[in-house]
Amino acid sequence: MGITLIIVGGIVIISVVATIGDFLTKSKVAKSSIDPGMIQRLDDRIAELERKTQDQDRKIESLEADLAFANKLLEDKTT
Repeated sequence: MGITLIIVGGIVIISVVATIGDFLTKSKVAKSSIDPGMIQRLDDRIAELERKTQDQDRKIESLEADLAFANKLLEDKTT
């Protein structure tokens, strides 16, 4: 029974060490392959798209308000 626990414990420890080593290696490779300039350009692009979306939303709200006003005027003339 004791030898079984030693063998299983050894296999578990080796697996954990291998998994941690693989994780650390992959995280170092992932960090070095990212270009900081590319990240900044993507952040700028996202910010510009968000500004455009907010501008379009404001224009749509303005058009909806104008349309509601025109509908009220037309309803008042028909009655």
